[in-house]
Amino acid sequence: MLRILQQLLVICYCLWTTTIGYAATKVQIVTSQAGESAELVAHLTKILKEDVTIITGDVVADNTDMLVVLNTEAAKKLTANRPPTLFVLAQPSSVELQKQDSALYWSPSLAAQLALIRVMLPATNRIGMLVSNNEDMSWLRVFKQYAAEQSVEVRVQTLDKARIARQVSELAATTDVLLAQPDTDIYNRDTIRFILLAAYRQNKVLIGPSPAFVNAGALATLYAPTPVIAEDIGQKIKYYIKNNKLPPPARIKDFSVSLNPQVAKSLGLSVPAMNELERLLHLEELPTWP
Repeated sequence: MLRILQQLLVICYCLWTTTIGYAATKVQIVTSQAGESAELVAHLTKILKEDVTIITGDVVADNTDMLVVLNTEAAKKLTANRPPTLFVLAQPSSVELQKQDSALYWSPSLAAQLALIRVMLPATNRIGMLVSNNEDMSWLRVFKQYAAEQSVEVRVQTLDKARIARQVSELAATTDVLLAQPDTDIYNRDTIRFILLAAYRQNKVLIGPSPAFVNAGALATLYAPTPVIAEDIGQKIKYYIKNNKLPPPARIKDFSVSLNPQVAKSLGLSVPAMNELERLLHLEELPTWP
């Protein structure tokens, strides 16, 4: 009888420790924009299954193991005393990463966008860019040097919001293509019409910064579909579960092409179809920064 009781105790202990060992990791999706996380949560739930409990909210919940922050507005509200945090952002920004944090950048590198331009418009020699005057310009210096090695000159104007249409027109008049980086101070719903009209009047195209701009009248851009972003986030969460720390910051590498054939036709351009463009691009061979 005593032996049976001992065996039962051993079995109960094993079951208890197994339950503790496989307790689900609690991950919170933090965003300042209502509805932004719904599609992501659906994809992550399929990817991670029972390994993770996913919650959402703009205030950090108690006993959260890890945070996934989806935009800079939400990032600015975080305190220093927080769980390990994965920042999912368009590009490196002013958000300060702590030792336990990491980042996933979902916008294509400028090197990748340049590759798209050269595949679509191989005669391109000069690219025009608008930049904000409050940015760290180290990325621009690196990109200008990289482009020069590809025999492409990058011409830059610093944004003046009062004359943005004139600036775009001046850039378009002296360059072959306009390239837009994901800077919402420049490229947003309030400026999109002025920028596109100014470019069209010079018979020039805009590349980037997003599928929304392509739908509105830009020629093309590279972008990361939501399932790809979710897969990369899922892999970083799995890394955290396995290693009890986040991996180093990285940029997504699996990009798709968004193309507006009507814009190409209206400007008399002959460009490959989207699937052909994706076949011709060798993004894995390109720098991931800037």
